[in-house]
Amino acid sequence: MTQPRTIAITGAGGLIGDLLEEHLAGRYDVRPLTRDDADVTDLDALLTAFDGVDAVVHLAATSDVESPWEPVLAANVIGVYNVYEAARRTGVGRVVFASSNHAVGMYQWDDAYFPDGEGPKIVPADAPVRPDSLYGASKVWGEALGRYYVERLEALSVICLRIGWVTEHDEPPTPLHAARKEIQHVRDRGPGMWLSQRDCMTLLEAALRTDERYAIVYGVSDNTGRWLSLEEGERLLGWRPQDGHRP
Repeated sequence: MTQPRTIAITGAGGLIGDLLEEHLAGRYDVRPLTRDDADVTDLDALLTAFDGVDAVVHLAATSDVESPWEPVLAANVIGVYNVYEAARRTGVGRVVFASSNHAVGMYQWDDAYFPDGEGPKIVPADAPVRPDSLYGASKVWGEALGRYYVERLEALSVICLRIGWVTEHDEPPTPLHAARKEIQHVRDRGPGMWLSQRDCMTLLEAALRTDERYAIVYGVSDNTGRWLSLEEGERLLGWRPQDGHRP
C-alpha cells in the first residue's frame, strides 16, 4: 500500500481524536472532522469530507456501553456503513476502524478464563466474538462490514483495532472507574485492558502504515492481568506496546 499523506479523523473532538491529531501533526496532512464538519449519519457530507483523502481513522461513535438501540443504530451501524461507502466512492485507500474490546467483552465475565491462582487465559483476535452489549455488537458489525468491503468489493484496506481502555488521566483504570454496573470481580479485571495514550498513538500510526489489507488487532498495553493477545499486533502491524500496568 502507498503510504498515506492526507488523513481524515472522524470523531476528532474526542480524547483519542485530539491526541491523534497532535501526534500526526507536522508529518501528515491531517483533516480532523467533528460532527459539525461531517456527521457520520450523512453520507453526502462524508463524500465531501473524504475528497482527496488517502486514509480515514474512524473514531466517531456512540461509545457509551449502556447505549440503547436508537443511537447505536444511527452512529455505529448506519454511520459505519456511510464511512466505508464514502471511502470507497472517493478512492480512499485505507480505513482504520476503531473497534473495541467490547466486541469480545463477555470473556471478561467468564470465570473460566480467569482460573484461581493463575494468570488469565489469553484470547486471540480470531476467537469467537462475544459482545457484551449493543455497543459491542455494533463493533462486530463494523469489523464484518469492513471485511466485506475488502474481500467482496475489493475497494479498501481495513484495519480494525479493538481498542481497550484509554483514560484521560493516562493511568490504568481502577474498578471504581467501571463504566457499567458490573459485579465486583468483573470490575476488578478492568485494569487488564488499559491502553496508554502513547501505546494508542503508536498503534494507530502502525495501522495507517501497514501493508496488510485486512486485520483485527487488540489495542491494550502489556498489563498484569491482560487477557487479550498482543501477538497479532506485533505480527501484522509490527506494533508492540511500550507501557503496561504493574500493580
